Amino acid sequence: MKVFVRFLVLVGVIGLLALVFVSLSLNALVKGGIETMGLRVLGVPVTLEDVDVTLLSGTSMHAGLTGLVVNNPEGYETASAVSLPEIRIKVDWNSLLTDTVIVEEVLIVKPAITFEWSLQGSNLGTIHENVKRNTGSGSDDDGQEKSEKPEDKQEFDKTVHIKKVTVKDAMINVSFVGGQSEVTRLPLPDLELRDIGDPSGGTTFSQASAVIFEQIYDAIDKAVMKPGILLPQGVEQLGKSIGKMGKELLEGLFGE
Repeated sequence: MKVFVRFLVLVGVIGLLALVFVSLSLNALVKGGIETMGLRVLGVPVTLEDVDVTLLSGTSMHAGLTGLVVNNPEGYETASAVSLPEIRIKVDWNSLLTDTVIVEEVLIVKPAITFEWSLQGSNLGTIHENVKRNTGSGSDDDGQEKSEKPEDKQEFDKTVHIKKVTVKDAMINVSFVGGQSEVTRLPLPDLELRDIGDPSGGTTFSQASAVIFEQIYDAIDKAVMKPGILLPQGVEQLGKSIGKMGKELLEGLFGE
């Protein structure tokens, strides 16, 4: 009997160690996958501070992402394009064994978005063009992808269906030419996106990411360009920026 009890304890310990190992492995895989796919889709470096994957009983798996940062394209001066302190993801565990992963919900909490204008355009506009070029995907009136690159199917064996994406308490920091030290802060209305991807399969992770970015970008663009909100601050910031650049140019030519 004692031998049998010890055997059960040993089996339990081995099972616990295996669970910890699987969890740690998933954390590393998720982190590496997000950073790699982020660069491939957005065309700018993406870094993730930490991942916490929790294997739950039943059919759900939760993943908590902290410190996700989307860097700016070259030529922009603000610290980053998007900083997402907290993302919560709920996945149907059983779907991981099928060809199509079902994501029940993605919750993005308090993202800080920087919209930096330059003489060439904007940082988010540049990333938007990267997304269209890198994925060949956009969104139509129904929020579904327009097209698909054949090579996208080779990136992952699995496709995805995301049932719900929620963006809450987002803030847009608008910076003008040379005005990175002064920003205009605008709240982004909460967003709720539904049914990203085809439930029957066929939508890659890259395409789903592109559709989500497209819809969030459109909401940001509407908030920034809303008449009567941004123009007065923009003119003031632009005037200060031009004055600052002119002063620096004169100092460079004639010295202090």
